[in-house]
Amino acid sequence: MGFKYRPDQCDAAIDGEAIPDKLGGCHILCLIRGIRYHPGFATELQEQSHRKIITRAFNARSIMSNVIPDMTAPDDMPYCIWYPDIATEETYRKLAARYPQVRYQVGRACAVAGYVDLYKELNLLPDVHIAEEARNNRCTEIHDLIMGAEAKYDVMNDYNRTVNLENPPKSYLNGDTQVRSLLEVKHAHEKDWQFGDNLWYFNITEDMNIDSYTTYGDEAITEDVTPFLYAPLPVDLPTVNKDLLILTAAYYGDIDRYVRLRRPMMIYRENVCVVRGIFHNTMFAKWWSLQDLTNIPVSSQIEAAISARFIMNNDLSYVLAHPRAAPDCIWYPNVASWSTYLELAKRIPEMAGTVARACIVANLAATYRDLPDFKPSWEMVLEAKECPNPFFLEDLKRRAVEHGIDPDCSWPQNEPWRWDPIGCTVRQVGLQRPSLSLYSKVDARYVVADTDYTSIYNGYCCSISQVEAFVCAPEEWRNKGLRDIEDLYKDAALLDKFQQMGL
Repeated sequence: MGFKYRPDQCDAAIDGEAIPDKLGGCHILCLIRGIRYHPGFATELQEQSHRKIITRAFNARSIMSNVIPDMTAPDDMPYCIWYPDIATEETYRKLAARYPQVRYQVGRACAVAGYVDLYKELNLLPDVHIAEEARNNRCTEIHDLIMGAEAKYDVMNDYNRTVNLENPPKSYLNGDTQVRSLLEVKHAHEKDWQFGDNLWYFNITEDMNIDSYTTYGDEAITEDVTPFLYAPLPVDLPTVNKDLLILTAAYYGDIDRYVRLRRPMMIYRENVCVVRGIFHNTMFAKWWSLQDLTNIPVSSQIEAAISARFIMNNDLSYVLAHPRAAPDCIWYPNVASWSTYLELAKRIPEMAGTVARACIVANLAATYRDLPDFKPSWEMVLEAKECPNPFFLEDLKRRAVEHGIDPDCSWPQNEPWRWDPIGCTVRQVGLQRPSLSLYSKVDARYVVADTDYTSIYNGYCCSISQVEAFVCAPEEWRNKGLRDIEDLYKDAALLDKFQQMGL
């Protein structure tokens, strides 16, 4: 019998009351959560389970209960041994003596608990993750010891729960640590349970922060990240949620920022921001063209964006080498040469329709006439109606008759599900209005990445206008609770007041 989601069994496991009948889906996460929180829960599985993830949960619970378990294999050893509870200093001391390979986990626990003497005894390399943990838990002495070192190292890895004892690279504080306060951000189990938008890249407790309720990370890291949007990044990043910095770096195609800040896996909306950045920044496109995209789930989107950017720079080398990465838009933010478009249509006849639309945008009638035959579309007609040259609209109607379709190429009424990748004209894209919304604070959730009729970037649209409005507005405006900037302009007295203040 297949797995069936049982919310009552999830709650019982989380509360340490009962083991779920089946351990599929989120049930196993609830079990691990229950084991970590409740000493003595599910101990009957301890000798029976062949799942190392369960073994590690039992071992973590034992350590936090001041019992040092027998761990015979490397994958028996838990990564996080400081949450939800902290063992005594003596327990951690004995653990490090018996299992030297967990010295850095013990050092991290010292940063949480404030065990300064034990930390000094461990004689560890100054690790950036322990430094970030110490800062988050206000253990200033350990934090200052690490920050005062001549060099800092990236020994621990919270993304894949590993410790590099052999050859750790030098590093700096970069916001790559799931500090203890982030472990308090919970995600409620549900039938089609998925990782949280912001924290799914971390899982140091191996239960994905699952619980019977959901909390939000606004209070976990409170420092405002927006000043770093328009200022050079410090060598050591303070305690901020850097997701907004990652998305804006990708959006603008800022290679240096993006390479430094990005996580090992793409965060929510990052792929769309990357595509937008590639379209608008040739150097970003070139950098991506040199990367190994094998393990990137959205590699086809990125390849299509690179193809588009190179085509608009009159270079067909990339699209010819990646013919399956044919882009939908090759005319925005700029058009290519007529000779580029004509050669592209000859080399890849399947792109003749896309090239035809580019010719309409660029008013290249002679090139358009020389193209291989193509089927007209609703989007081409929209573009032709805004072109000053009537030739294109007349020709599209003629071609429509030849292909046996509606001369106006109107939206097919019998296909309400149909989605055209770019249903807006280049003029409409150029005249898009920035957001009038003004919020008291912004984060990664205010980056808009969607699919609608303005999806000029190969089926995607992307905007950070809400973030840009926030950054431009004086602090006094934000604090006024003006949810709409138009409200300010309707109040002449208020606007005059701001003007007198020099804002």
